[in-house]
Amino acid sequence: MNQRPLVSIVIPAFNPRFFSQALESALAQTYEHIEIVICDDSSSDEIRNIVETFVEPAHPLRYLRNPLRLGLQKNVLRCVEQARGEFIKVLCDDDRLFSPSIALQAQVLIDHADVNVVFALRMLSDAGNFLLPSRVDNCRFCPSDALLKGDDMLAIFEGAPKNFLGNFSSALMRRADVLELLPALIQEGAGFIAMLDFALFVCLMRRANLVSLSTVLSTERLYPERLSRTPEMLKAAALEWSWLAQMLAVRSGESAPASGWVRYIDLSKVTDQPHAWEELYVTRILGNRSTVVNGRVGGESESYVDFYRQWLAIRRFSAVEQRLMPACIDSWAFRPQIVPIIIDSRADSAALKSTLQSISAQLYTPQAVVLLSDAHCDADDRIVQLPFQSNWAQQLNAVVPQLEGAHWFYLLRAGDTLRESALLILAERIAGSAGLLCVYSDEGALVDGESIDPVFKPDFNLDLMRAYPYVGRTLAFERQHFMELGGFDPAHGELAPHDLMWRLVEEVGPQTIEHIAEIQVESSLAFSDWLSLPEVIENNAGMIGAHLDRIGVAHAIRHEELPLINRIDYRHETRPLVSIIIQTGDSLYALQRCIEGLIERTAYTRYEILIVDSGTDDPAMLDWLVAMTQLGAAMLRVIRYAGDANDAAIRNFAASLAHGEYLLLLNPQILICDSDWLDELLNHAQRPEVGVVGTRILSPQGAIVSAGLILGLAGAVGSPFSGETADSRGYMQRLHVTQNWSAVSDRCLMVRKEVFDSLGQLDEVTFTHSLSDVDLCLRANNNGYLVVWTPYSSVVLAPEGEESTLQLCEREQDAFYQKWLPKIAKDPAYSPALSLGVSSFSLEPSLRNNWNPFCTRALPLILGLPVNSTAVGHYRVIAPLTELEATGRVIARVAHESPSIVEIERLSPDTIVLQGRYSEGSAGDILRMKKYSSALRVFELDDYIISAPKKNAHARNKPVNIEQMLREGIGLCDRLVVTTQPLANILSSMHNDIRVVPNMLSPDPWATLTSRRRTSSKPRVGWGGGTSHTGDLEIIAEVVRELADEVEWVFFGMCPDALRPYVHEFHSAIGLQSYPFKLASLNLDLALAPLEFHIFNDCKSNLRLLEYGACGYPVICTDTEAYRGHLPCTRVFSNSTDEWLQAIRMHLADPDASYRMGDELREAVHRDFMLRGDNLNHWLWGWLPD
Repeated sequence: MNQRPLVSIVIPAFNPRFFSQALESALAQTYEHIEIVICDDSSSDEIRNIVETFVEPAHPLRYLRNPLRLGLQKNVLRCVEQARGEFIKVLCDDDRLFSPSIALQAQVLIDHADVNVVFALRMLSDAGNFLLPSRVDNCRFCPSDALLKGDDMLAIFEGAPKNFLGNFSSALMRRADVLELLPALIQEGAGFIAMLDFALFVCLMRRANLVSLSTVLSTERLYPERLSRTPEMLKAAALEWSWLAQMLAVRSGESAPASGWVRYIDLSKVTDQPHAWEELYVTRILGNRSTVVNGRVGGESESYVDFYRQWLAIRRFSAVEQRLMPACIDSWAFRPQIVPIIIDSRADSAALKSTLQSISAQLYTPQAVVLLSDAHCDADDRIVQLPFQSNWAQQLNAVVPQLEGAHWFYLLRAGDTLRESALLILAERIAGSAGLLCVYSDEGALVDGESIDPVFKPDFNLDLMRAYPYVGRTLAFERQHFMELGGFDPAHGELAPHDLMWRLVEEVGPQTIEHIAEIQVESSLAFSDWLSLPEVIENNAGMIGAHLDRIGVAHAIRHEELPLINRIDYRHETRPLVSIIIQTGDSLYALQRCIEGLIERTAYTRYEILIVDSGTDDPAMLDWLVAMTQLGAAMLRVIRYAGDANDAAIRNFAASLAHGEYLLLLNPQILICDSDWLDELLNHAQRPEVGVVGTRILSPQGAIVSAGLILGLAGAVGSPFSGETADSRGYMQRLHVTQNWSAVSDRCLMVRKEVFDSLGQLDEVTFTHSLSDVDLCLRANNNGYLVVWTPYSSVVLAPEGEESTLQLCEREQDAFYQKWLPKIAKDPAYSPALSLGVSSFSLEPSLRNNWNPFCTRALPLILGLPVNSTAVGHYRVIAPLTELEATGRVIARVAHESPSIVEIERLSPDTIVLQGRYSEGSAGDILRMKKYSSALRVFELDDYIISAPKKNAHARNKPVNIEQMLREGIGLCDRLVVTTQPLANILSSMHNDIRVVPNMLSPDPWATLTSRRRTSSKPRVGWGGGTSHTGDLEIIAEVVRELADEVEWVFFGMCPDALRPYVHEFHSAIGLQSYPFKLASLNLDLALAPLEFHIFNDCKSNLRLLEYGACGYPVICTDTEAYRGHLPCTRVFSNSTDEWLQAIRMHLADPDASYRMGDELREAVHRDFMLRGDNLNHWLWGWLPD
């Protein structure tokens, strides 16, 4: 067998801060034939010492210390010169590789001789390994693993100088190429340093093709002190981009097929050359991706702190929302009167001042403020100040009854800073949710004015609360029930409020405890610091003990690593029989290992084992099962299931034959290592309020495999903390405390048989092979039972060889979403602020305009999904929604990406406006929305995209089946809204509810524009618009030439090269925000709007006339369907040069009459086509349900 090529991973090391993580990731590669070369350019021994800790005979390490410091460029070169591999990866000393990185990238270079560089996607992290939101720099721009033509990619970079391919760490190259090219790039005095990696990539692409893998294979670390962020490097980068521009400008080779397009081929389809190229519109993909990134927070953040600051900044009500808030409050069932109570035990005037200032800035005014403090403060009429008493709990028992008229009180400490909407959100939650008696919220720390350390808590979690007071200390209580229960019990000191919370749960129920999943308060005393206070630690066990005593639960509380954390042993009087159900699976070895380990190591003896044979045809397995049957042991039975391969049905069958009071579903790949694993499960399963119990499942290497299940995580359901080490504490200590999850894994799941039967067992019809365990847990929860996960019971999962049928899993996942979507969207054990991506408990980069903390709403919510943020996306979706919301008619939300099922459920829109959804895969998105949302689906279309003029840039690579895709998308919607009647007519066969809503302009700025007339010695005649009007402008080409000496031609947006010599002014296209002002500043005396005679143009809107009219320009236009109507314009019927010349000269001959026509046009546009007043009713009619 031929040995695979040697791959060199070279590390030009300088900074020891993250070096060990980089080296560890290199050593973890699954590709075996590697060498790791480290060239140490640092001045200390730190890197050497780190390397020595990794030196082992099996590790292919070579460490080289530079005698003199070389600098980055020469150190990279030395690494390359020292390397021996055929392929080379330059690993930066602060980045990390994923273990399959080399194997996947090297295979590409082995298989494709015309490729000399392979890129893979990379994630971005900060100094603390927190994953940062994606940005254009690391976006996926290919639909799959793809081979791309190098020359075409260079054209992209020439037009848009931005490296979106990756850095050194994400690339694998051929060493011979690098060794040849690198010396020229780092020559003394004119060498690349800041852009060295990209300059090398450019040179490689000039020689050959590249491959982009769609798999994430590395992590690039961003932090303020990194080399690329130093002032010298930033300055060098600006200069080096100019060098790159020169390199790109003088390149040779084939031209790209068209501007912005790149030839590519799916890597799986590559055969012999020549390649069967397809074309990819990379510029548009990057533009769309930029819009998506800009629509979410954190897209340019360099650290978690920066990301969190941006995330927090958008959680404020806008000026429009604040203006409309009184009407919103008037719609509430009642207006709660809330009294903040500030406890100031240290007489801290400065801390007290910050708290009072935050209260005075509230959007919802409190009834009064009670201050327990000996510090002097400038009190107003609403502040009631009382001397602080050390027994503040007892003091409040006397104060609260005197708060006549107050409904609720809110406990704060001096130094707490309320977010400006805190009391408003609290009041709305109280008014909108009947039966609440206590409310807690998420919180953050405030250090030197900086917001840090947010804590995102779950909803009320009984077992987590018994472990430690995770709810924090900023609690709000309903005043009447506080008095009915006798107030606080001072015996519990700092935790007296938490004791009251428990008494509310005991007397009324856990449903009375509400969690507001918003950062309501920031404090100088951080959450973790409060939990570390001696008075919290000392009172926790006693408070929980009192709670358990009151409800008559025998128990013992012990503490292990952390004295705060309670581990509760419930003193059950019985030792019930447990029936352990194990399906045979495919491996006799695994089954034997599982059962032998169970019998040998399990301390609890009252169990029976039911081995379920579902029809194995393995002779060895059959012989072993026969032998087990012949043993005749009471504790072990072999039962045979004769039905179809249906995991749920098999387990139900076994359960029906079980003798035990408790059932344990156990995967045959499970290894039993701890003797008390079954005792720990029974510790909770025997509690009457508990229905299901799950265990901690580890890999053989000691990593977390399952620690409870989160609904919606990376799919229908996923395990948090996957891959973390067993000794990791987890977010909020959640890997080391007993708690309630919505579901636990059936690889090791205990359920009381009485509960199992009362729930109707596993659903063997809907969930035959997957998700039946999660469904069971959710049904148990719906019936009032707790699902408990305990870290004190651990088992090990050996590597599995199970196969699943993809189609079957998709069908069952679909059924799961249909049944449980509301629960998935709001898993009570997981904060909605946290990501449902692959990484659990990381902050979700939320949509910028998506914040809505209220639990009720009085207005319809419209979710707009525009195709872009400019042009048609703005005019047809964003601008109308903005104006509708500003006038208090709707709640508007906009997303520039297809939202997930969970995001749609959380928004719960009344209408979803889907603009231009006719590309590949769009029908699937719409079908998903149809399945899982009751919202009215409105398909929005502004062009007859089925037939575009040949010279229109948008016609390039139009799918041959575009009509079919358009018809399918429209057919999946409830309504079609178009811009014009001709477009409605031609699409009439596609839908029976088509509504015409004409284009309109935003009053700001279009209604305020002014332009000047007669500003030049010659009349200024011109055209303004987009960049796809080549055919339209050719109509007036001869007109431009003919009148070049009589008028000043002004073109804005585009101008054919052939007309440039005749044009007085040309203004390039600019952004939408500046476009109206720029158009008005042209000061045209006459504006032209030529259109080709084509069905596409007949169906277009009159937007060009509206924009000209808003500027007060007189207009001459082609007489097409698009421009007919009541707008005062001069129309050209034949599009002939002569008729255009006649029309123009007519206007020029009587400028006053021409200007009057411009004034009339402006008046008509202002009256009928501005997004204001009754004109907005058109959009309500088009978008809202009848």
